[in-house]
Amino acid sequence: MMATCSSDHKVKIWERQPDSSWVVLKEIPAHHCPVWRVTWAHPEYGTTLATCSMDNRANIWRMSDDRKEWLKKELKDSLSTVKDVKFAPRTFSDDTMPGTPDSLKLAACSEDKVWLYFIELNPEMNLPDCYCSPEHTIEEESGNISCLSWNTAVRFSSLILAVGICGGKSGNRVDLYNFSDDQTSDSSPKKWRKVMPSIPLDSRLQHLAFRPNNGARDNVLAVATENELCVFKLFGDDMIDDFIKEHVERFKEEQSIRHISWDLFGRQILTLFASGAVNTYSWRYQPKRQWEGKELVSILDLLKQPEHSS
Repeated sequence: MMATCSSDHKVKIWERQPDSSWVVLKEIPAHHCPVWRVTWAHPEYGTTLATCSMDNRANIWRMSDDRKEWLKKELKDSLSTVKDVKFAPRTFSDDTMPGTPDSLKLAACSEDKVWLYFIELNPEMNLPDCYCSPEHTIEEESGNISCLSWNTAVRFSSLILAVGICGGKSGNRVDLYNFSDDQTSDSSPKKWRKVMPSIPLDSRLQHLAFRPNNGARDNVLAVATENELCVFKLFGDDMIDDFIKEHVERFKEEQSIRHISWDLFGRQILTLFASGAVNTYSWRYQPKRQWEGKELVSILDLLKQPEHSS
């Protein structure tokens, strides 16, 4: 199953057929303005996804048991466009996080703020009845927040959130935050803390994504800017404190990446361009150590597939 979002305010749910074609299972009028992002929750929570839009809203959706309807839970309105939403990895039951260990954790960002939601949701609960609490914000005073990504490496003591920021006095950059105790007082609340100095970028940020945890020792963060795709290898013992930049590909001015993601094993980076082309970049050791890219498919070709007739 696959979900896509678009500027026509809709989210489409696609299902792959035995002949490898894709058909539209459901078309959801998700928002009142163009939809920026769509992301899936862990399957343990049922068929659940989150969306965000230029209508200043983030919503959570869940498929009904009969697969005919998608139930909606509206989250707190923002004062500006909600740029990104990301569910925290299910592999974490972090004692530093509020809420029950099994609560669903969702980060959502507008241009100047990141919210962390704790959603009490179990497989038997109706989505509209679930408890949802927005807490613990990160506020950005210089630049516009554009995208988010959670780390998935279990070797660190707490969750780390990468926050992509465009412009401002400090320029284009990525900030890393973890959720930890305030050590100044036993009664001080837990809060987001910046892990290390910002990672500077040469041009405007488009998207970013942590590599899935595949047993590797280090965190790897893929970053797409206006004219470059690169990866940052992040190092540290108990917490990230250093990084190395590795170039992957440079692009012409007319090319522009809209979205990047990793394959399940963290060996390939998939990129979606504004043209609808999807490229994949793989790390090759032979004949020389380098990233190798190739065009995989065009989203425009997928959209030409017939809709589900039932």
